[in-house]
Amino acid sequence: MARVLQPERDPLKYLAIALADAQATVRAYDTKAQILGIGYVFSINIVVAVAGGVPGAQDGTLLPVPIFWGIVTAPLFLFGYVLQPSRKTAPKIEGASELALKRVLYVETHRHRTVEDYEAAVCASDWMRAVSFKILKVSKLREMKREWFIRALAAAAFFFASLFGLQLFKVM
Repeated sequence: MARVLQPERDPLKYLAIALADAQATVRAYDTKAQILGIGYVFSINIVVAVAGGVPGAQDGTLLPVPIFWGIVTAPLFLFGYVLQPSRKTAPKIEGASELALKRVLYVETHRHRTVEDYEAAVCASDWMRAVSFKILKVSKLREMKREWFIRALAAAAFFFASLFGLQLFKVM
């Protein structure tokens, strides 16, 4: 007979699964941003080679050069920014009293200087509250990274379309 899981009997188990999933998704956005940032650089190299070099380099005009460099670097900065957000920059969680949270899941050594300090905090923790706080914090971080990732993708698409338009304009 199949055993039916009772979440109310072991809620921390399910919270731990939710936390692991949220953390894995955050790491996945970091990995995607790194891969796409590198892919963008390689793609720009191909576009430059096909287009015949940096615009403006042949005719000696200055304006196309900073525009081209803006097109090249803007998406790279955006992909890099996906990697930057951390727990400290994630939005605050409402209802999270600093006094109630012992900060035992993300250990800050200035709060727990000895093993005994940390053990006391672990024993005094409301684990349901601590894990719930952590899930919300990591989930907000995940949402931030997703938003920045989509912005970087949109910028890359826009700039590729711009380069295509410039190339068409030169040909016509």
